[in-house]
Amino acid sequence: MILKSIRLPEMPPLRAERAAATRQKLLDAAVEQFRDRPYDEVSIQDISTGAGVAYGLVAHHFGNKRGIHLEAIREIARRLDPQLPPQGSPSLQIRHLARVRFASIERYPVAWVGLMRGADPEARAVIEASRQRGIRLAGQILGLDPERPVLRLAIRSCLAAADEIALVWLQDGRPFRVEDIIEMLMGTMAEMLRQAVRLDPAIDATQALAALSGADH
Repeated sequence: MILKSIRLPEMPPLRAERAAATRQKLLDAAVEQFRDRPYDEVSIQDISTGAGVAYGLVAHHFGNKRGIHLEAIREIARRLDPQLPPQGSPSLQIRHLARVRFASIERYPVAWVGLMRGADPEARAVIEASRQRGIRLAGQILGLDPERPVLRLAIRSCLAAADEIALVWLQDGRPFRVEDIIEMLMGTMAEMLRQAVRLDPAIDATQALAALSGADH
């Protein structure tokens, strides 16, 4: 007697997995919508249609339009967040971070401007958290302790200046090459560190300044 294998029907995905997949579809669709269009021009219908799911699922997963907008902003900010760059000199690493940052901003221009100009306190908290991570990462690369008040002031000011420069650069139609802007930012950070040392002579920023003035890019 020959026994034939019986192919059992595939088990349907678990409800939680289906729900998570649907939520991710909606979030991805919202990111795409808010990437190129301001908040007031995007409707819940646009998002649900983009995700290919029922209109009511936006409310089910995110509560309302503001809820999914905030989640989309968090996701965009995560994609804009600095990541530890490849191995190399501090000069190469800082420039790499700046290039990746500008590439991400160019990918999400409308969302970026909305983040910078938005007054929503929860959206501002997303920007603040991102900036804090950037401060820690810059300090790590340059061998500086951002817990020292004057260094935190210097690095934070440079990151804020970089964000404002990117904002104006976008609004003016990107009139300058990214590489030229990066060199301006490197000079700005070097000068801020020199001023930090002036305020607190106990700080040794010799290596950081050498890295920022390095030409290995």
